[in-house]
Amino acid sequence: MEGYLQRFYEKLKEKYGGSLVKVEEIRKIEPNAKEYLNKLARKGVIERVRWGWYWIPDEIKDPWEFFEKDKNFKIISCQTAATLWNLGFMNVGTFVVKVTDKSYGKALEEFFKKRGWRIWVEVVSKPTSYVKLNGLLVESLDETIIECVQRWAFMDAFAALYVNRDKINLELLLKKCYWRRIKGTNVRVKQAIEYGCHLINKLTGEIVFSVREPKIKDEYVKGEIEEAVERVVELV
Repeated sequence: MEGYLQRFYEKLKEKYGGSLVKVEEIRKIEPNAKEYLNKLARKGVIERVRWGWYWIPDEIKDPWEFFEKDKNFKIISCQTAATLWNLGFMNVGTFVVKVTDKSYGKALEEFFKKRGWRIWVEVVSKPTSYVKLNGLLVESLDETIIECVQRWAFMDAFAALYVNRDKINLELLLKKCYWRRIKGTNVRVKQAIEYGCHLINKLTGEIVFSVREPKIKDEYVKGEIEEAVERVVELV
């Protein structure tokens, strides 16, 4: 490999190893970035993911390790965030992330597709609340629970809630979700969470959560929550 390309690659590897990089971003440190990245991709040293995006190879065993090494802004959310909050109670099938850069989101989808990994990317104008957890930016516990309930991922939601029962502020959580509803229904997320908490108390024989039993008219939703909570209490 030509000396100038080798030096360019070594700089990339040192700073961006394991990460997706945008041509425009690399151009800030190297005016000839587009040409050099293209040449490295042709030599098989780096991988062209899609127009304007490349991957700087490094050892990654799975999506989790990729997320740790990738330097682009993304928030692990919904069911995937719940997996971290509930200490791996549920296995992750599809990874769910939020990004603010649409172009990066497309590159991320293509990168996962080529490796046979499944991902759901949601582009948002403003990030939801998040924290740093296990080296990753992860949606806050409250937001994770609320979104999982909204998306019918009841088992993920109540596992995260139950595992973290000693540190969650239930009153604040219920205030945050008062006006939000389960998708496709008129059932408020607040009602669903209260009903799940009521069931946890009933199944454990303890006052784990201080709530009253809410009235939910949708019998199908009630049945789904009951099934999820029973499973959670049984296995957690």
